[in-house]
Amino acid sequence: MRTTSCFPVDFRRACVMMIGTMTRLLFLLPILLLASCATCWRGGEPLRPTELASLQAVSKDFRQAKQIKVYHGLAHPQRDAQRYAEELRTTKHRFFAGFAFHSSPVAVPPARVKEIVDLYCDAASHQALASPKTTCAGFHPDYALVWSDRHGERVLQICYGCHEWKYIGPGGVLHTDINEPAYFERITRWLPPQP
Repeated sequence: MRTTSCFPVDFRRACVMMIGTMTRLLFLLPILLLASCATCWRGGEPLRPTELASLQAVSKDFRQAKQIKVYHGLAHPQRDAQRYAEELRTTKHRFFAGFAFHSSPVAVPPARVKEIVDLYCDAASHQALASPKTTCAGFHPDYALVWSDRHGERVLQICYGCHEWKYIGPGGVLHTDINEPAYFERITRWLPPQP
């Protein structure tokens, strides 16, 4: 006995083709999602030779620094604009390299500051800057280490949202990602995130 369908042959053929296309798209979905994270903080990419050379020069200078002070940043101006505006109005603050910080330094023991300096000077704690990032509201330093000498002021900004280090000094700027172990196992424990 032969069964017949109430749907025309062309419609059935189109449904089979559509199911095949959907299956292929579902197969591609994880690949597309991974590709879309190309601008996320992906880490793992080593510093390039020019960045390594810059880090060596910065590290030599950083290790000679005296009286490094640690400052905590104000609220994020994009992510928490209302709070940031309120803090600018009501909190004593100062600017380092274009970002607002509380005017009084954070009390950080000298031994801890040395650990942070050593961590920053270790090339293994850096990765090539992956940008732009889509997982944060834009670079905004949570902390800054600041020191000066006769050649001028230096600032090492640390952004927890972007997982980045940014050194600004007389020789220029070095902007890199913080690798995962340095970020999760050290820096955020040594200088805990603050509201």
